[in-house]
Amino acid sequence: MPDDFYGYDADEDEPKERDNLFLWTVFILLLIGLAFACWLGSFYIFGHPEKPGPYRFLQKFKKIEAPDRFEVTKAPQGKFVTAKALFDRYGTMAPRELEEENARLLRDYIKNYRETKVPLTYVTGQYLILDAYDLRKTDMFPSGVVAVAQAVGFQQVVIEHLYPAKPQNVAALRTLLRTGTDMKIEKTTDLSALIHVERLPDGHMQFTLVPLLYGSYAVKGTGAFRLEPPAGLTIEAGLPVVKRATFDGALKKFSEYRRTHNVAGGENPGGTKPAKPELVRVDPDDPGDIPPPPPRTAPPTPAATPAVVGRNVTPRPAPTPALAITKLVTPVPRAAPTPVAGVSPGGVPLKPFVEAQRDPSNLAGGGSWKIYQPGKAPPGRVISARDAVELADRGEPAERTYLRGEFRVTESDKNRAIMRELSAGAETAGSARIIVDYPAGAVPPAESATTAHDSARPLRIRSVQRDAKGNLNIYAEEIIQQ
Repeated sequence: MPDDFYGYDADEDEPKERDNLFLWTVFILLLIGLAFACWLGSFYIFGHPEKPGPYRFLQKFKKIEAPDRFEVTKAPQGKFVTAKALFDRYGTMAPRELEEENARLLRDYIKNYRETKVPLTYVTGQYLILDAYDLRKTDMFPSGVVAVAQAVGFQQVVIEHLYPAKPQNVAALRTLLRTGTDMKIEKTTDLSALIHVERLPDGHMQFTLVPLLYGSYAVKGTGAFRLEPPAGLTIEAGLPVVKRATFDGALKKFSEYRRTHNVAGGENPGGTKPAKPELVRVDPDDPGDIPPPPPRTAPPTPAATPAVVGRNVTPRPAPTPALAITKLVTPVPRAAPTPVAGVSPGGVPLKPFVEAQRDPSNLAGGGSWKIYQPGKAPPGRVISARDAVELADRGEPAERTYLRGEFRVTESDKNRAIMRELSAGAETAGSARIIVDYPAGAVPPAESATTAHDSARPLRIRSVQRDAKGNLNIYAEEIIQQ
């Protein structure tokens, strides 16, 4: 039989080369694992900027922004708490729970609160400064001053309030933040956000605060200066800024201060009170703050007028209360004072807040108060006319309250208009009367006109009252530039 009967060729029985399928499989699996690790790593880095490694990485590739200076009308939503409320909330947390909370607080601050779903904690109250220290480059905040203060009336709570500033302003800050100075943090003028909580071995709770507004100030004899948000943070330094040994030194210094000055509770029992530096809030030329229109000519009254710090102005000597670090709080006169232009020694215009108290039932209108551009009004609660029922017969609201809604003018006078709330374009039966005062020089809307006020152009509520028949009257004023 022929050898090629089945088409068999002996030459075809030679061995073939291996295709290494197993090695290729291993290589592809390694690539998949590397891609998965990079994917997880990116989540970790972008999700934990409060850790030194991820923060340096994001900063190197310019994927993280410096802390923002917030405007009062665009600050993050939050709640104001006192020293006791802070202690009650954080004093019972377990160490692990407190560690997670600190990570979240710092992470939200670094991200400028863009992704936070939890309302911020703003701290308020009265505190007594124990001591103040310059911030160094080795601290988390590289320049400025940190003040260690103890809560008045609740001494278990201690705060370290950070004042980031340019190096040339540090000396001026130190002249203000002296031992024994009374520091008031008020919800109407300050937004001091909590970014760290520390439980100390002796039972104290130490809270780290940062001012989100980074406001401007002027001090007589030292010129004007402004707090500045840091360009970057040294995360490796950690928080709190004031460590335990330094904190103990601050307590000893304050004890010595009280002994040598014979001070109890921040006041001199001998009756003499030390003169305090004139600290004035400065509003640099900000288009958001429109000066109020000139008031109408009125006969002078003997009511006290606020002191204005400026050139060629000699303040009257008078006894002053204990030292206070706060934004300008002006005594409330009964008659609207005439604005006096003042300039700080540094050449910055000074604009103290002056607001005259008025009787809401007075139908004269035409007063003078601070006017703002749309969206630039100070933060406050915004409600509708229906929600104002809860404020009835309580006098002036405890917190700044604004009115929003669509209204129809039923009566209009020279400086006052009376309105009714509209619902679906029609007046609501039994709706409240809104009596709106307009500043001198402003023109109220005409009778039968329709006007709308939202959160950017609200009316400020002065009081809510019921008349003898039980009808609700809302007394408000126009504060937005027309």
